Amino acid sequence: KIQQLMQALEEVEQFHQIETNLQVKQFLFDTRQYLNQMIRIVNIKDEYLAVLSLVSDISYGCELIHNFVPLMQEQIKQDPECVLMLRSTFLKLSSMLDLPLIRINQASSSDFISVSEYYSGELVKYVRTVLSIIPRSMFLILNEIIDIQTNQLQEMPTRVEKEH
Repeated sequence: KIQQLMQALEEVEQFHQIETNLQVKQFLFDTRQYLNQMIRIVNIKDEYLAVLSLVSDISYGCELIHNFVPLMQEQIKQDPECVLMLRSTFLKLSSMLDLPLIRINQASSSDFISVSEYYSGELVKYVRTVLSIIPRSMFLILNEIIDIQTNQLQEMPTRVEKEH
């Protein structure tokens, strides 16, 4: 069906009115390119998907991720908006829960729930550790504001005397 769509788009492109309109012609070309990509994606063999799944699996990195906490916290300090980008990192880390749970489920073990809770708890603890810099940074900034307000700013009189 996708190939039929591509052929239909090529036929539409041959019409005289469309041949002269560069914008429409570019749109049709882009659409055909996207359809081509869809065909390639649909034709990916299962063995390649399995290899991709293994390569992108991060369960091997459970111990390594703790080395990155100071780096992540420093980045959050410098640019608080980067927390939004960490969301995808945390989601990827949740994939380390998949492999052990799949194996336990395949074995029909009754430990599925307890192991799931353990790994979920570890992930939550890690996320809390990384994000703990946010309240600390906020309170440091608040302390600076308090210091400026109490020690450096002079109080303004409530009533200003009018000069004659």
